[in-house]
Amino acid sequence: MTVTTEGPGVFLLGVGAQKAGTTWLHAQLNRRRDADFGFLKEYHVHDALTLPAAGFSNRRRRSLLKPRTWRRQRFLDRPERYYAYFANRLKRRSILLTGDITPSYSGLSAATLDSIRRGFDSYAIPVRPVFLMRDPIERIISSARMQRRKQGLFDSAGEVAALRELCRKRPERIDLRGDYGHTLKALDAAFGLSHCFVDLYEQLFTPTCWIRLCRSLNIPYEEPQWEQKLNVSRTDTALPEDVLAELGQWQAPALAAVRQTCPQLDLDRFWPMAVRWCPPP
Repeated sequence: MTVTTEGPGVFLLGVGAQKAGTTWLHAQLNRRRDADFGFLKEYHVHDALTLPAAGFSNRRRRSLLKPRTWRRQRFLDRPERYYAYFANRLKRRSILLTGDITPSYSGLSAATLDSIRRGFDSYAIPVRPVFLMRDPIERIISSARMQRRKQGLFDSAGEVAALRELCRKRPERIDLRGDYGHTLKALDAAFGLSHCFVDLYEQLFTPTCWIRLCRSLNIPYEEPQWEQKLNVSRTDTALPEDVLAELGQWQAPALAAVRQTCPQLDLDRFWPMAVRWCPPP
């Protein structure tokens, strides 16, 4: 694998999706000696400034006891500091990669993505968006399970009931994070999809995918810790078919958008649940 190390290095803009391996991705890249992602994985700057529905407002917090909160607030007060901060990461000796991997950036508009690109253009730093998509039904199930486990809830009946309620309400925050069609269109408009790394969560944990990612980020291939598991939420709960059908109706547009925009992805193989339960358009 040929890597060109001339230039200022690369900024990785991680735009999701939620529950699609972004925590593992950050852990593997940030452990490299030639990478420095700074003091956070998820900086929540661009969503806080432009997406109130994401739940990360730009309200100043009264407590300055947490250094990370205070430093992030400086970016919100003056966004130019955000670009300068990451430019300084790449000025460090031997650092080739930095970035911000915030899954709710999947909801950013093309205009916001373009402003991010232009912000780093002023430092001659190339931006490489990374967008990982997971079977949309599996993603919602995993996200709902994670939220329940944070509350100490593990019962199967409660999980089924929670999913029924999600299907009934279809919360905006979930649609925001799972609208694959919107994200793909916005990335294409701001960067061109050929300049983005777009792949499936279900393929992420393979050497072939990792080689492609390293090539896209212009960094040498290094073997990740394949065995490391982060934020895994498994269960033996058997979901009723009517719940799966409701999830399929809800997520059918996401499946259709990926089929249309990324025909090279083998969704029949990697997204069997969505393929079975999402009705065709």
